[in-house]
This record gives sequence, C-alpha cells and structure tokens, in this order.
Amino acid sequence: MPEPAPGGAVIRVVEYPGELNPRGTLVHCTSCRANRDWLLLETRRRVFVRCRCGYEWEEGELDIDFFEANFSYADRSWGDAEQALTDLGFGGEFAGIYFN
Repeated sequence: MPEPAPGGAVIRVVEYPGELNPRGTLVHCTSCRANRDWLLLETRRRVFVRCRCGYEWEEGELDIDFFEANFSYADRSWGDAEQALTDLGFGGEFAGIYFN
C-alpha cells in the first residue's frame, strides 16, 4: 500500500458495478436515486459509497470485511483524491449514467 503524503491518508477504492444490499434493503443514492455502479472508498477502516453523481456517504452497514473481500490490489495511484474521482468517473460528470 502506498504511503500517505504528509498530513494525508491513503484512500483505497473499489469499483463495484452491482447493487448493494447490506441491510436487506437495496441501497439508493439519496441525491439521484441510482441503485448500482458504485465506488467504494476505504480510509482508516471506514467504508464510504460514492455515486457517479458525486454524492458520497459513509455506509455503516458495509464493514471492512466486505471491502476487503472486493479489493484486489492497487493497479493505479493518484496523488490527489479529486483527480482520482474524476479519472474514475465519479466526480459528478456522469450523473444518471450506469457504465456496468
């Protein structure tokens, strides 16, 4: 895993094309109502979900074990989180579009 920049933290991401159903209820983005094609982010053992519309929230029902089960290895890295989100298509520019 890369070392964080001074004052920064490592954020690991997983593109997750499917639906999320951690509580027995389908997860929806409260901003645009999307229900699949997510970016999962992990930092400091907390898991967040990001939608293509750019909305992001901590999903307490997704634990670190779920993230680890879907994470393989880092094949890319960025020095800036905003650039990573844009490059991956989760910066808000693809709101309402599913790629998977």
